[in-house]
Amino acid sequence: MTAANQDTACVTVELFGHARLVCGQKEIAAQLPSNLDSAGLATALSNLAPILRGVVVDENGQRLMQSYTANLNGLSFVENSPVRIVDGDRIYVFSSQAGG
Repeated sequence: MTAANQDTACVTVELFGHARLVCGQKEIAAQLPSNLDSAGLATALSNLAPILRGVVVDENGQRLMQSYTANLNGLSFVENSPVRIVDGDRIYVFSSQAGG
């Protein structure tokens, strides 16, 4: 898959746990900014799956809820500082709270 331009990347966002249950799907294909931070991811998720507002993304669709986190390819977290993403990357969205 090739990005529409050099400023975006075609990625797969994989949802886990409650996010997956609420959304009703395991993965979301997305065209995201190549320099992605958590706010950009939240905005994209809010637009692609509005049902995630108030669950994974705040009601304004501008940031991940405090209880959620995102990880890029299992290697680094998507936080306030932008990370570089490329076509084919996977972003994992899951609860940051662990239980036992």
